[in-house]
Amino acid sequence: MCLRGASALQQLLERDSTRLAIIVLWEHVTVSDRKMGIPTTRVLARLSDRRARQFWDPQRVVSYTMARDLPRDTLASVAEIDSTGAAVVWDCLALFKPGVRWDDRFPIPNWGGRPVIDVVDALNRKWGNAPAPADTGAKR
Repeated sequence: MCLRGASALQQLLERDSTRLAIIVLWEHVTVSDRKMGIPTTRVLARLSDRRARQFWDPQRVVSYTMARDLPRDTLASVAEIDSTGAAVVWDCLALFKPGVRWDDRFPIPNWGGRPVIDVVDALNRKWGNAPAPADTGAKR
């Protein structure tokens, strides 16, 4: 999922001309993640936009910090509950206003969603780079 999400985010960035700072954190969450080890150059190349800064977080420090610091409703948009009942923040996007800083507590994003592959278009609409889907009035 994360690899497909990285590719989808790269495609979005190729269409986007705004000035953004993208921070990507790679971490082990699934069994297949742990088999892969540290992200390879090939994996990192899926998100090659110059605005993206990629980091390896083997201890999932940022995930644990977000789970601790974010309000419940915000956490629900970016986290998954694992088999132990703990929130794990992964395969998600979070959008922050310019100038937001991480000081004593993790900052609350203006918008968040997961998994990346499913919410990348919604993020694009938040930036205003694509029209929202037409409202046909049909019930889904």
